[in-house]
Formats: sequence, C-alpha cells, structure tokens
Amino acid sequence: MKIGKTLIALAALMATTIVAHAAPKLIAIANFGDHPALQATVDGFKARMTALGYVDGKDVVYDYQHVNFDRSLIPQLMQQTEAKNPALIFSITTGVTQATVRGITNKSIPVVFGAVVDPVVAGIVPDWQHGSENHAGASMLPDFDASLAFLKQVMPGVKRVGTLFNPGEDNDTTNINLINKAAAKAGLEIVAVPVDNANDLPQRVQSFSGKVDAIFLIQSNIVQTAVPVVAQVAQRIKLPLFNSIYSEELKDQLAGFHAISYSKNGEQAANIADRILKGEKLANIATYVPQPEDFDSLVSPKGLAAVGLSVPEALKDSPWIIK
Repeated sequence: MKIGKTLIALAALMATTIVAHAAPKLIAIANFGDHPALQATVDGFKARMTALGYVDGKDVVYDYQHVNFDRSLIPQLMQQTEAKNPALIFSITTGVTQATVRGITNKSIPVVFGAVVDPVVAGIVPDWQHGSENHAGASMLPDFDASLAFLKQVMPGVKRVGTLFNPGEDNDTTNINLINKAAAKAGLEIVAVPVDNANDLPQRVQSFSGKVDAIFLIQSNIVQTAVPVVAQVAQRIKLPLFNSIYSEELKDQLAGFHAISYSKNGEQAANIADRILKGEKLANIATYVPQPEDFDSLVSPKGLAAVGLSVPEALKDSPWIIK
C-alpha cells in the first residue's frame, strides 16, 4: 500500500511539473501611447516572435499596457509591470525604457527596448557594443545623411530646413545633434524650433514662414502625435513637409517621407528577445543599429502640389513616387 501511495504521489508530482513547464512565458509590453508607428513596433515584434516559434497563448502570452502619452502614469506602469513578474519586458520609446532602468527594481527581469533613438545617450546601455545587466534592444537611430540627400533630390534648390523638437527629451536632443552634423556635410542649414507643449505647435510651425524652404520632422513624440496639425499649418504657409515616419493617412498631405520602419524595429527587438529567452546574457548583446534597408524613401505628387510644387523631372519615373 505504501508503495502504491508513493507511486501515486510521484505521478502527481510529475504531472504538476509537466504542467508547470508547459506554462507560457509572460511577455509584458510597456508602451508610451496608442500611435500607428508605435503599434507597428508591437505588431512587428509579435509577428517575428511567432515566426521564431513562440506561439501566442501556448509558448508566450502578452500583457500590453500604455500610458496614453501621460508621463505622470509611467511610474505606476512600472510598478504594475514588475508585479506581474514577466519573463521579459518589451519597452517602447526612450522615455518608457529610461523608466524601466529606475523603476524595475528586480534586475533578473530582462528588458528589451524598441523605438529608442540613442540608448547610450539615454543612459540605458553603456555603449553600442554591449547591453547592460538587464537591458538590450533595437535602436531607431536615424540616417540623416540619407534623409537630407533625399530632400535635396526632391527639392534641388533647398538651403534651409526647419524642424521641431522637445528640448526636454533625450530622444529629441540626440536627433537635433545628428541632423545638424548631417546638414553641415550636406551644405544645408537647420532651423530648429523648440516646443514642449502640443498646443504651441501651430504657432511654432507658423514661425517657419519666410525662414525655411522645407520642414523635416524628426522622431519626436510631441510632434509625431500631432502631424495632422503640423501638416495643416505647413500647407497654409506653402511649405513642403517631410517626415521621418510614414503615415498612410497623410501620404497626400505631406510632400514626402524618408521613413524608418517601426515594424522592422519590432522584428529586430524580437530577434534579441529570442536570444535572451534562450539564455544569452544581455551584456553580450550589441544594440541593433538600423541599416539602409530599414528606411523607405517616398515622394507624394499630391503633397507637393498642395504647396505649389511638382516632382522634379529626374524623379518622375522613380520608384519613390507614391501612386
């Protein structure tokens, strides 16, 4: 009888162990807000995880939260996320990822970041070749050399380019430093106008009138969440507007895009998540830097026409043209 009871107990223990091992890993996704570009990062991440063999509901489950672009809610998001003890956190945007550095106190929880421009300047990782103790990920580092070369092809006579930035954001100040360096090499002048309140955007865009030949928008949260407003004012003052993020809804309002793919950024973050879940140390993982194939160049004939311009003859048969 004792042997029988022992065997039953062992069988029950083995069954419990098998069930425990079969439990899917929890991946917490912490986002700044609901925006098509940021959602593309999430979608790219999930799609790539599926392609890597992580079946949603079987191998992994996702817990998605965002703070609706309200910075005051980020600490609460960090507490809620850590309390769930996820196998991995996917943090999206520079601000949210910076919050995980301070706000996730359990350093055994790995954090993979996406939609971060410069994780070194932001204090997330020590350098581009290594992750930190619990952070690694995929950057959105822009290629402003290519962006401005594209702009000069669409507008051969361009000399001065306006842009908007939030001086309180590490992401924005990095972008401004990089675009100024690229402009110096390209023989262009950048007119950078600061804005820290979305309500001030119409006035700030209006200030470009008569001072620049075109406007190019960087990856700035405060700007990218209000591009329709920027586009409306830019059209009124007859300035062509170009963006670093593609928007299907605005392809006829903007003059063009030299846009990084947020979806591909999510895919690269998933590749890193896979390595971590398989046991690789985060400190050994270099930050992914976007490659030329991660960018798309697009020209909008309707967007140019809206401000009295047309596609240059040299580009009329280009694959860049939006049909």
